[in-house]
Amino acid sequence: MSIALSNHFLARRLHSLSGVIPIGAFLLEHLYTNFHAVAGPDAFNEAVKGIQDMLPGILLPLAELFLIGLPIAFHAIYGMYIAYTARNNVLSYGYARNWNYLLQRVTGVILLIFITAHVLTMRFGVGGLGLAVAHHPERAFEIVQYWLAQPLIMSFYVLGIFSAAFHLANGLWTFAIVWGITVSTRSQKAFSYACAVFCVLVFAVGVRAAFAFVP
Repeated sequence: MSIALSNHFLARRLHSLSGVIPIGAFLLEHLYTNFHAVAGPDAFNEAVKGIQDMLPGILLPLAELFLIGLPIAFHAIYGMYIAYTARNNVLSYGYARNWNYLLQRVTGVILLIFITAHVLTMRFGVGGLGLAVAHHPERAFEIVQYWLAQPLIMSFYVLGIFSAAFHLANGLWTFAIVWGITVSTRSQKAFSYACAVFCVLVFAVGVRAAFAFVP
């Protein structure tokens, strides 16, 4: 039993850490790259090409697999386990913390669907133009624009951006508690306000970048 509890404790710590590093860091970098679209197609295409040039050849897919893909897979799978086994009392008590806990699980499920669709279309070129952004950086803006010009797809992306913003912001708040950064009730409350502002900013940047692709 003690071994099982120890393994669960370690897994929870790794789950919390993976949500911030590298997944959270990658999300912010991804939003930064996408925000180049505000400056026009050429700026966005150059930003995408710049990422390709940083890791030439086999290094890019390896980095995507080990630094992004596997951490996301672990975070998602263990997150689904936590959501499935957890007891939620939001309907009984309705405290803000319980609502955040519920929303964290709901946005996690949404993100699992969203990221899967995003990777299949943008990274592997499934459907649509049949082109992957990673393989055609010179047409990156055109590829993204094809998808986001469709109202239902854009709505799905706005939902995905909101889910990512909330999931990361609330994850940062719980991360600070789990890792002993915010110990007192006062510090936790103060940090909750900072995370709320962070959530709004991330959502605003993401949506602004998304609508930059719409003619």
